[in-house]
Order: sequence, then structure tokens, then C-alpha cells
Amino acid sequence: QRVMGFAVCFTAGYLMSFVSLKLIFKLVEGNPAPFVFMYTSGNLLSLLSSTFLSGPSRQFKNMFDDKRKTTSIIYLSTLGTSIVVCFIPLPALPKMGVLVLLLLVQMCASLWYTLSYVPYGRATARRMLRSVMSGDE
Repeated sequence: QRVMGFAVCFTAGYLMSFVSLKLIFKLVEGNPAPFVFMYTSGNLLSLLSSTFLSGPSRQFKNMFDDKRKTTSIIYLSTLGTSIVVCFIPLPALPKMGVLVLLLLVQMCASLWYTLSYVPYGRATARRMLRSVMSGDE
């Protein structure tokens, strides 16, 4: 039952995040709420799906251990901030810029958080990034 709960929530969360990309035109039109809510809800659902496997207490401990604390704080902060920015009365262009930046940081933090669970995941990503940045093949 736990594995099934994890699989359903994880899949539903990523499907919500993926389907939210259909709403990105709303963001461009100046109505970011549908996209941001769908994308953020999908990310939260996917993140919380692992509580089915480890339980909420252990999930919280894992998220805020020394290895993942900074990434978890950045990830959760950008999730919350993106929703708050939707309600701040700003002109459409600056609001869209801030939201796109927050969503990019969310994606990077999510990837970095996920790589922390893969043996040598972060080290490999660092090596690959250095190689790309230096032009080595």
C-alpha cells in the first residue's frame, strides 16, 4: 500500500507539473496563477510522495540533514515565493520575469535535491558541468 501511495502521488505530481506547461501561455498573457498553482502543486505532491515510503518524520529529517538542508530551504522557499508573487500587484512583465526566475531556481534545486540521493550524483553533475564550462569533451 505504501509503494502504491508513493507511485500514485509521485506520478500525479509529475503529470501535474508537465501538464502545467500547457498553461504557460497564461503566464505570458499576464495571468500567472493557473500555471504557477498547477506547477507548484505538482512539485509539492511529488516531493511529499516519499513520505509514503519513509514516513513524515524521517522525510523531514532527510530533507534537513547537513547534505540537503540548503537545497531543501531554497526549493521550499521558491515554491512558496512563486505563489506569493502571483498576488503581488506588479506590472505583467516584471512579474513574469520574477516568476520565470523562481521556476528555474525551483527546477535546479529539485534536480540538486534528487541528485543527493543518487550515489555520486552531485559529484558527477559537478564534473559534467565543469567539463561543459571549460569546453573539454
